[in-house]
Amino acid sequence: MGVQPPGAPAPLAEWWQRLVARIIDGVLFGIVYWVISLIMAGIFLATYSSLDGSRTGFFGPVLVGLIAGVLIGAVYIAYELIMTKMNGQTLGKIVMGIKIVPVGGAMPPGGLSTDVAMKRAGVTWGGYLISGIPFLGWLGYIFVALNGASQLWDKPLQQTFADKVARTVVVKIK
Repeated sequence: MGVQPPGAPAPLAEWWQRLVARIIDGVLFGIVYWVISLIMAGIFLATYSSLDGSRTGFFGPVLVGLIAGVLIGAVYIAYELIMTKMNGQTLGKIVMGIKIVPVGGAMPPGGLSTDVAMKRAGVTWGGYLISGIPFLGWLGYIFVALNGASQLWDKPLQQTFADKVARTVVVKIK
């Protein structure tokens, strides 16, 4: 069993458990991203010639990328919000037996409150909202990665930036 520091209602999840949970969620969203991208390209780009830049769709690839980035970011935030509000877990966290809980209280039987779930989801995945902006989108990806890695140097609660904003920790439940 892991360490249970003051403020955590159960032993903390290990960093690798959180990583595997995110990989599971990431695979699911890779599929969602692929489907949304195909639909967006089909509707808005239709055909695009890399030789002369001509297209038959409504928008160019930059605008389609921007729209897709915002759409994917919004879908990922909504997924995280809905799942953590229901039971404090995404599908990846369910598989890994870990749960998001408020700092300093007892282990809640259900999920997070709406405001806590929204703060956590927004900080965790908000970087994806700017991913389609040319020359700046990479900053969103860097922020998402730094948020995930921030648990590695936070002591004693191993909180990400999102956990700190939402005042949550991730604990083991099995």
